[in-house]
Amino acid sequence: MLCVPVWLGFIWTSPNTLIGLLAGLLTFQRPSVRAGLLLFDRTPRGLTWLMLRADRVAVTIGFVIVSARPVEGQLLAHERHHVRQYCAWGPLFIPVYLLLAIPYGYRRHPMELAAQRAAGEISDQARVRTASRRSGRR
Repeated sequence: MLCVPVWLGFIWTSPNTLIGLLAGLLTFQRPSVRAGLLLFDRTPRGLTWLMLRADRVAVTIGFVIVSARPVEGQLLAHERHHVRQYCAWGPLFIPVYLLLAIPYGYRRHPMELAAQRAAGEISDQARVRTASRRSGRR
């Protein structure tokens, strides 16, 4: 992935961060700042309550994380990787993410798999096995 200075990435993805702030406001919570990120991760209310009903725990939008549970450990690592992706893609992140979701869905989405690998949720071996199944090799 492209390495972008944090300050430049912050400016580049600021339109997304503004959308994230709006999403955070819909949680009816006071945010906290952790690891340079704005987190809305207290008791599920508003948007986070709806996210749980849709089987989603957290969403990152720019430098904002909206979560139905405390963001720590692997979840924090996963969401921080999405922040790095936002820094690289800037305002193109959301359209590119949605376009990739059409052929790949959520479980095979390249940006999700990269975040899972970065968080240690899956290994590179899992990626190799998935690629070999698609090509018919075992």
